[in-house]
Amino acid sequence: MTWLPKILIVLLMAISACSGVNSVTKKRWSNSENTISVIDMTSKDFRLMDAGSKLQVAIEENFQMTGYILAGKDARYNLKYKVIEFDEGNRMARIATMGMSDSAKARLRLKAALYEKGDMVGAWEVDSWVSGGVTGGSEDNLYHHAAQEIAGHLRGDF
Repeated sequence: MTWLPKILIVLLMAISACSGVNSVTKKRWSNSENTISVIDMTSKDFRLMDAGSKLQVAIEENFQMTGYILAGKDARYNLKYKVIEFDEGNRMARIATMGMSDSAKARLRLKAALYEKGDMVGAWEVDSWVSGGVTGGSEDNLYHHAAQEIAGHLRGDF
């Protein structure tokens, strides 16, 4: 090996090793402007309550992409949602029919609203479904897609 490639390798390693970042904070602040709490208003029907709690987990996981920070009772915004309809469908029928049968389709329908200090600033209805495929689709996809839709509305994508 000649000297030129060795020198280039050493220079490349030395240049890349001379990088970094430093941050100094000179102001104390709290991000209270974008705090949000999630409130499940689903009725006391056990099947709907279970779907509501699974949806809340999915919504909270998707907040990292919205710019909102989860907070407790003192949050500036409240996201209230209510599961209206939930049907887990039949996964085996979805696999057998490759998603062609509507009776096997899993479906989740909900209403959501965003409140700022008690005043409604936005509301929407979300309809999520899983119709099948090779693996029949998972019930978790219902919650994930609905939570992504809600996060999109909070970001202002729609």
